[in-house]
Amino acid sequence: MLAESIIANDYPGVTAIGCCIMTTYTILPWSLNLLNLPPIHVIFRSIRKVFFFLPVQLVLVAWLFRRAFISTKWTASASANDDTVESILSAVIHQLLIPIEHVLLDQFHQQAYYYSTSSSFAKGAVFLCSDTLGLFLLYAIASSLWSLYRTSWKEFKGQIMSAMVDSLSELPFLRREIEKEERKIMADLESSLKDPNRKITRTLPEHGTEAKVLIADLQKRGKAEDMKWENGMVSGTVYCGESSHTDLLNAAYGAFSLSNPLHTDIWPSVNQFEAEVCAMTASFLNGGNEDVVGCISSGGTESIVLAAKAHRDYFGRRNGIRKPEIVSCYTAHAGIDKACDMLDIRNVKVTFDPKTFEVDVDAMERAINADTIMIYASAPNFPQGVIDPIEKLSNLAVKYGVGLHVDCCLGGFVLPFGRRMGYDIPCFDFSLVGVTSISCDTHKYGYASKGTSVILYRNKYLRRAQYFAYPEWTGGLYSTPTIAGSRPGALLACAWASMMSMGEDGYRERAKVILDTTQSLVKQVASIPGLRLLGEPKSMIVCFGSDDFNIYRVGDAMAQKGWSLNSLQRPACIHLCVTIPVAKHADRFVQDLKEVVQKVLAENGGANKKEGGTAAMYGKAGSLPAGPISELLKSYTDCLLTP
Repeated sequence: MLAESIIANDYPGVTAIGCCIMTTYTILPWSLNLLNLPPIHVIFRSIRKVFFFLPVQLVLVAWLFRRAFISTKWTASASANDDTVESILSAVIHQLLIPIEHVLLDQFHQQAYYYSTSSSFAKGAVFLCSDTLGLFLLYAIASSLWSLYRTSWKEFKGQIMSAMVDSLSELPFLRREIEKEERKIMADLESSLKDPNRKITRTLPEHGTEAKVLIADLQKRGKAEDMKWENGMVSGTVYCGESSHTDLLNAAYGAFSLSNPLHTDIWPSVNQFEAEVCAMTASFLNGGNEDVVGCISSGGTESIVLAAKAHRDYFGRRNGIRKPEIVSCYTAHAGIDKACDMLDIRNVKVTFDPKTFEVDVDAMERAINADTIMIYASAPNFPQGVIDPIEKLSNLAVKYGVGLHVDCCLGGFVLPFGRRMGYDIPCFDFSLVGVTSISCDTHKYGYASKGTSVILYRNKYLRRAQYFAYPEWTGGLYSTPTIAGSRPGALLACAWASMMSMGEDGYRERAKVILDTTQSLVKQVASIPGLRLLGEPKSMIVCFGSDDFNIYRVGDAMAQKGWSLNSLQRPACIHLCVTIPVAKHADRFVQDLKEVVQKVLAENGGANKKEGGTAAMYGKAGSLPAGPISELLKSYTDCLLTP
């Protein structure tokens, strides 16, 4: 009756309903963001779920055709001569070709015209086409305005620059210059990254090489390269390095070198290792919540990707979100950008406090909307080693009904034990009700072999959203917990062996060494003239920059002394990630850093010296748009994958 009443009064009934739907999907969330009314976001999701429900969509479609039918019923007295196929098609085609603005502005006039000149069927078809075109246009306009509103100036500028670079690079003469420059870059990378005297193998040997020859070759290479980190002058990279522990990991790997957790019937111990590693990790991160469950991935990046997928499938589908968004800080690990790129999720970036380098909580709140599935926090972040205000972010997650992932890949095996020993470390785990997932790397401060990380979820339903299950494959029923199908069971055995051998006392002891060394370095670095600390480190990162000279020159000079530090950008800075090997040589680091800084200051900050090395590379990167830098990074990767 409502539909007939609307139509009988010559109102665009279906168009009105369509406008309601579009308002539900586009205009309403825009308004909610402007008004910043958090509880309404939850109500809005419930409303949208109703429209997203298939039966409701079918009813709306039925209503659309019902309207066309009623319009033909009204005009049954039209001339029978108008019931020709030609007149019907003419009316429909003519209506479709009407300029779009006429569909919106002169809709009723157009309909009146066809009432008087067309058959009843044609009038119904015209009515249907008119409403459909109007709906599409309104939806396109609303969607465009919404996308424009949600796009930051930095994103917009980046998109324009990328489009310009892509277009110009297609010009023949520019393409030749670009290819010439790429060859030059590849040659430079080849000379700087690889030994010119290395032996290169590009084809299979005609006859197999003897095992003892291969083992001797491998041991020679490994021994030479291990010297680079054994002297304790490498930031991060190797986190334990104790020979007895390394021997244990090698033995564990050898015992299960052929195993694959995909084959549970053959290697049940491997699956048991994984389950126990997840349970042990959850025991010091679950905050007393026994429902916390987990899974082992290949590393921190995959853990982040899996968390993004789980939140997309769990929160996105429950709330009828078709274009999911994640809100993260510019200091967040690039793994979340990779995850969003892979999973077609929009990553909304927000700023950080320029003094503390913590994520701006107010900016994150403003960025949350009805399409947000997850917000992202770090404990600590990689650049400055700062722990985000996760308790405040947890409150935001609860307030808006979204997930909160805590990237604890660096701090997972240090921060919990530091808190237990009384260090000034804020709460960051599942004891905060808004935290829905945590990533924690066993191959960092868990001291396991490279290639394992634990991703924990608040409950089994979130973890299930991470899985891939396919029951229709002709090869049988297929289900995997992570991105990979086959996985190296030997690495799961190494993670289990590492945690069992360390025990809580072993992790406490090493966490104390890491935290005490970091705080000692923080005080000494802060006292060096010309340097300034970035953030307030409470974990294992010591990050510093300078207002007096190009800090990358310090990094290059430290590299000449044998140190391998991490160069970072935006802002320009350098950091040292403290590990067990580094802790043994902390005094040497401070002494070398003082000498290098004095030298750079004596050169007037290097103002009259030509930039080279890292200083030149980051200087060039800062002056170019993202597109060319991305191509440079791809050239670097190409070089690594070339024999």
